Amino acid sequence: MKEKLTIGEMAKLRGVTTEALRHYDRIDLFKPQFVDPQSGYRYYSIFQYEILGTIKELRQLQMTTDEIKEYFNERNFSKSLDILKNKHNELVLKLKELNELEESIRGKIIYLEQVEKESDLQKVVFRKMKSRQLLTLNEKINTNFELCYGVLNLENMLSEKTPILASNRLGIIIEEMNLKLERFEEPSTIFIVAKNKEDIPNTYQKTIPGGLFACIRYNGELLTSRSESLREILHHLDANNYQITGDALQIMHSDITITDKPNEITFEIQVPVRKL
Repeated sequence: MKEKLTIGEMAKLRGVTTEALRHYDRIDLFKPQFVDPQSGYRYYSIFQYEILGTIKELRQLQMTTDEIKEYFNERNFSKSLDILKNKHNELVLKLKELNELEESIRGKIIYLEQVEKESDLQKVVFRKMKSRQLLTLNEKINTNFELCYGVLNLENMLSEKTPILASNRLGIIIEEMNLKLERFEEPSTIFIVAKNKEDIPNTYQKTIPGGLFACIRYNGELLTSRSESLREILHHLDANNYQITGDALQIMHSDITITDKPNEITFEIQVPVRKL
């Protein structure tokens, strides 16, 4: 055992790289304590191990070197405690965001695996669905140009940090009257299924009640390829004595965020119904 340590010995002792120590030296964060007057070679003191250990721990807390410098500047109990509390709050918030992101990605994987199994198009099926809260600006869109800006505006209103790509949360509303009158080319309202409705003003919220939905999937364009599928649903409902009970949703099912192949881009129309 010895008091004076070379840069390599100190690095090995504390499990850091020599380059990290050189960097800390250059920025005046952690400098060798001894300088040989003849050779000019510098040595660390074993008694500096605690300071380097503290720096290493603070770096693990993702503190910047400037923040660490401030931590060591005229330290006292109250100041150090306040700095650690603030950093803890930042980490708690970051963990919350990471948990939300993990939950979102896990949900997308489950959803996409289900999409992969259900490849039937132009086939009407009935599903029970829960109530959904939509975020919508209540503005009609006529073109893909307006669609792009509509999606951006809605995404910017979300408080959540997780992306909505590759999910079944984005779509447009087809009004009940237009559907019954077969006015399939009428402008529609874009929406995103909201997760945290508490942060959304009531004027931008729309509730889709839970219940039975007649659903059909199709391949093509969101705004221009749905007429055939809508006619198929109406024919099926009429033939089997079902009544439309509200606005329909047209969901982006598998879109350009996950595939470049046109034949893999699909949408699903969901029409609320009841048996007569």
